[in-house]
Amino acid sequence: MNSANLVSHSESSSRSREWLSHNRAPWLAALILLATCFAFARTPRFNFAYDDFVIIVLNARVHSVHFLKSYFTQEVWAGARAGAGNLYRPFFMTWLLANYGMFGLSPAGWHVTTVLIHLLATLLVYLVASKLLPGNPIPALVAMAIFGLHPIHVEAVAWVSGVTEPFASCFFLGSFLCFIKFQEQTSSRFAWLTGSLLLFAGALCSKETTIVLPAVIAWYSFCFIRRKNNASTQTWIKSTISLLVPYAIVVLVYLAVRNSVLHGFAHRMSAIPLGTSLPAVPWAIYFYVSQLLIPAGLGLFYDVDFGNMLSIAGLLLPCLVLAALVSGVIWWTRKSKSYLVLFLSGWFVLTLMPSLGVFLMMSRYEGVHDRYLYLPSVAFAILVGYSWGKIFPSARLTLQATLGAVLLAGLIFSTRRQTEYWKSDLTLFTRACAVAPNNALAKLNLSAELVRRNDFSEGLKLAQEVIQQDPTMGTSFSLAGKCAFFLGDYADAESCYRRSLALEAPEAGDLYFLALSEIKLGQYAEGLQVLRDGLSAWPASPLYHYAMGLAYAGRRDWPDAAEQYRIEIAEHPESSLAGPALADAEAHLKAPDGARK
Repeated sequence: MNSANLVSHSESSSRSREWLSHNRAPWLAALILLATCFAFARTPRFNFAYDDFVIIVLNARVHSVHFLKSYFTQEVWAGARAGAGNLYRPFFMTWLLANYGMFGLSPAGWHVTTVLIHLLATLLVYLVASKLLPGNPIPALVAMAIFGLHPIHVEAVAWVSGVTEPFASCFFLGSFLCFIKFQEQTSSRFAWLTGSLLLFAGALCSKETTIVLPAVIAWYSFCFIRRKNNASTQTWIKSTISLLVPYAIVVLVYLAVRNSVLHGFAHRMSAIPLGTSLPAVPWAIYFYVSQLLIPAGLGLFYDVDFGNMLSIAGLLLPCLVLAALVSGVIWWTRKSKSYLVLFLSGWFVLTLMPSLGVFLMMSRYEGVHDRYLYLPSVAFAILVGYSWGKIFPSARLTLQATLGAVLLAGLIFSTRRQTEYWKSDLTLFTRACAVAPNNALAKLNLSAELVRRNDFSEGLKLAQEVIQQDPTMGTSFSLAGKCAFFLGDYADAESCYRRSLALEAPEAGDLYFLALSEIKLGQYAEGLQVLRDGLSAWPASPLYHYAMGLAYAGRRDWPDAAEQYRIEIAEHPESSLAGPALADAEAHLKAPDGARK
């Protein structure tokens, strides 16, 4: 298929094409890539953030090639979190392993490779835009700049674990480009189709949301191939079905493997009834469109008020805005006599649909995220580029250059400013609470970071706020218990940990501090039982034998206390607490009354 038939740019003047024909377009594309590098230049100085510590720093599975096979037989969170998971991403895990092999746990290198993947995605957007907007290269360059520098992408680029978005998008865009070449070529068509299918398989193994690629291809066929061939509806349907058969086979194989590994396609984790979540879908679409058009007040979390979704602001206004947008797309398509606007609108909707599924399935506190707009924003960026070519005649190069410079400067400033929130967990979660003051997950993450910095008073206040807001979250009781322990309120610590255990499966640290609280209260038998339960679940956990030694010492059972301290030192020689405790126990054993009582 000749992509020059997709969009007519007859209004483009020969002056613009002549100015850009002397290999200037590649140089301008390189300039945009450099501007994108500059916008994210601070990120290599940032630490790991948010889930990076669980999925990278503390995850032995990405520290050794011996676990490579398990990436294809287990979900992403295997061994890191309890319960069923929804993430089957073997290529993403392989990417983490490769980065660990190159950089260890030095975050700078991880940030550099994440930015490089975003640059590759930005270049691929330029190539896709060039196919959809042939002739004058300026609209494609504008699309490239919008995509590469849009502040909405900060979460996907400044956060190491957010690389799933650009990583999967590179496979997705590469597959789509190969499909276009497959349609254009009269020779080597099998090679291009094979390349498209392999890249599609890579996309699925990187992130499950790329499963919509066959739908995008079908929509492309409807908007362009059907018109080019002047085919009847019946003929087009038959040809499209035959075209999609190879992609359907890839999807079926992927779904079979995914279903086997995850024991189901997906598992709903939201406590919000589906009947309450569904009316909120128009609001979610409205939210994402607003984030693209006005990228202000961006954060890691957002407040979603499900109790207000049947109101004017929650349902009527979003529906009216979306209806206006649909009407605008129909009007624009008829006026321009081009199906490009319709195709890009379909791309946006189709690639956003998995995010709407996430909205219905995930916790009420993390149903929407900026990073979910990474692939849908490709359509938005190309649409802006197309509009640029229509609004500004190509002959007015001075005006376009001036406006382009202003656009670049504004995007760079906004993106660089947004990246600053990702320099540490403290700034990230403080910003999250400022953007979403009613989001319990934002408060819990900030509370945990304050606890890590030994600010137990402020950490306790936030944990207590969450307990009042949502008393069903075991993590809030766990954090409150840890804060109470270090503030010396052992009775409150024990109470909080007990309530946490009643709500959620425990972690090693929860049982450890629960046992210490009971030991501090003189409840030695109860504390020892908790520690034994913990050791049965986590036999190699540090400090458990040390805590058992404290319990025996509290009972003045010095032989057993000394024995537990010795076990702690043997299993965890790095322990700085067991040594002095063992010396104290041995001193008591040497005393005249050192026998067990």
